[in-house]
Amino acid sequence: MATAVISGRVDERIKERADAYLRAAGLQAGDVIRQVWEHIARTGEIPIDGKREVTVEEDPFEGFMRFRADLPEATWLKTMTKEDLRDMIAGRYA
Repeated sequence: MATAVISGRVDERIKERADAYLRAAGLQAGDVIRQVWEHIARTGEIPIDGKREVTVEEDPFEGFMRFRADLPEATWLKTMTKEDLRDMIAGRYA
């Protein structure tokens, strides 16, 4: 499969803060960009509304809570059994 490079610009302070969250989640910027692009290609939906701009001055906790409220409900997580969770974790480190 051929790949393409996508680039963009963001305030350096926002990048540093976002990078810290991505590292904590075990992700890199490319992972997030790829997932967003795949979501758009698969569903035709843009996962951000484009109406709200997050600023560096925004309270990080309030921004996180707003982000959290905008996330879709993870119904698959509610139905996951202990064995399912064990298999998922084992599959990541196998």
